[in-house]
Amino acid sequence: MSRKVTTIIVSSIVALFAVVLTFTSLVSYQIFFDFTSKEISETRLALLNENTDKLSSISRNISDAGYYLAGNEKIIEMFSDPVADAFDAITEQRELRDQLNIMKGLKPKIHSLGIYTDRYMNYPQFTDGTVETIDKLAQQPWFSMFDEMDSGWVPWEENGRSMVSFVHRLVDYKGAKVGYVKINVTEESFFSDLSAADYLDPARVLLLIVDTGGRVLARTQADGSQALIEHLAYKNEEMPFYRLRDEYELLADHHELLVHDNERYLLLISARNYDRWRLVQVIPIDPLYEETRRLGTFVLILGVAALLLSVPLVYWLGKRIILRPIRKIILGMKQVERGNFKVQIEPLYVEEFDHLANRFNHMASELQRLIEQIERAHWERRDAEMKMLQTQIMPHFLYNTLDIIHWKAMDYHAEEISLMVNSLSKMFRIGLSGGRHFIRLHDELEHAKCYIDIQRARMADREIRYEVNVPGSLKECFVPKIILQPFIENSMKHGYAHKPGEAVVIAVDATLDDERERLLLKITDQGDGLPEGWSLERTTGIGMRNVQERIWMYCGRDYGITAKSRAEGGTEIVIELPVLNTQEEADASQEMSSEHLGLDMRDRA
Repeated sequence: MSRKVTTIIVSSIVALFAVVLTFTSLVSYQIFFDFTSKEISETRLALLNENTDKLSSISRNISDAGYYLAGNEKIIEMFSDPVADAFDAITEQRELRDQLNIMKGLKPKIHSLGIYTDRYMNYPQFTDGTVETIDKLAQQPWFSMFDEMDSGWVPWEENGRSMVSFVHRLVDYKGAKVGYVKINVTEESFFSDLSAADYLDPARVLLLIVDTGGRVLARTQADGSQALIEHLAYKNEEMPFYRLRDEYELLADHHELLVHDNERYLLLISARNYDRWRLVQVIPIDPLYEETRRLGTFVLILGVAALLLSVPLVYWLGKRIILRPIRKIILGMKQVERGNFKVQIEPLYVEEFDHLANRFNHMASELQRLIEQIERAHWERRDAEMKMLQTQIMPHFLYNTLDIIHWKAMDYHAEEISLMVNSLSKMFRIGLSGGRHFIRLHDELEHAKCYIDIQRARMADREIRYEVNVPGSLKECFVPKIILQPFIENSMKHGYAHKPGEAVVIAVDATLDDERERLLLKITDQGDGLPEGWSLERTTGIGMRNVQERIWMYCGRDYGITAKSRAEGGTEIVIELPVLNTQEEADASQEMSSEHLGLDMRDRA
């Protein structure tokens, strides 16, 4: 049971559109959610990277104070000389305390400073903690690290308060270790400049400061943060501080979804700053994407509404845009069926249908043209058949006539006439060759020799030396016919025009270029050579250009003729041809060259 194309197309489009729109709505919701999630994650990561750079300036501000005190000339000089007495010890401690107080006043972030040295252990010491013995510092579990390095950052606690300290070794003029300077900064001071925005609020999110070795120097005290820290980092008895686990230690400028205790979090690890530090932030997912879910639900509702509104719209557009052009094309086809090949479909406003209409118009025009061409070809073929019969009669008549002249000359003992007629007859037979375009090289050489014999008879008073140096194996190769005689004729006509008393010397050589698989025919003479500025493209001679064009036509443009004047005098013509050992190879070369020629003509058109 057949259906109208209107019903099939419109119903199919409506059904397809309904499926596509439903699928698109669902996929769009998921893509929108994923895209928004990615944008939120990357935005948060970019903001975290900005704060990592800010953290670098904070850490450098503190470490610069340590470098300044460790490199202070007055302090180095003080530690380079021995303590004279108790008075000098108290005076030096007072000067050291003044230096530390000055630095604390210049750096508001600093909570406290201290110098640890055994220089004053045998003298009275201040009790304010500014100058203490190294033993007190050595009680810290991280103190052994400074046996191998001059300075570094360490986390520690003072009276139950979390601190981050910068420790730098003190040396005298000889470079000997004399103590340490320790600058203490509270965790709150580090995070105060980073928590200006809600997304870094230490009470809401977990934030870690990690140094270049993956050690956690400071952290916020967000609710439930201890379990997350244990998930991200670890420590043991040998380490006094947390260190990132192996799967996170090498990550930088990275974000991922983290699942812990059936809760989902967004894990952000910043890029490394100037000091090679990173910020690690863990944010709960649900509050972060709440607005995104509301927007996704709204998009889904819009998709459903669009689906309901699309059904009547698609039906109307399908009938107007798709079916109307199809009807016009069908009417045009019916006209062609009736034999009206002049029918043309007007331009259509849909690009694909307009292209189809143009192809139909072109097809109808081509059919009309081909019918007219077939009619013309019918009468031209009949005319050609008649002319062919006439041309088939002419060569036989010419051969028979020349043969009669030859034998008549022999009857009258006119040997020169007989020779000329016989040579001319051979030239005609080889030139026609049954309509073939390729002949064997020995036939081509025979054709050239016949021309030389005729010229010897015509110019009996002049010596003509004709030399052929062709290996026997190459004489069986196939070459385009009549390619030697035009050059020999040109040499005898123009090459010796200014040398009337000299012998005409012409040589033909043949070699095989195995590397390029080419047959090289070389024609040389000892005449006047080529005129200055001569080129084959600009020559007015028909014969040489004809040979070039026939080689291109039968063998391709990779082959052809080159001509030049010889240094010792005369002219050298080199003809490059393909190596064709059989008639089949010659026919294939001609067919391939014809195809290439047709493509070239089509490209030019």
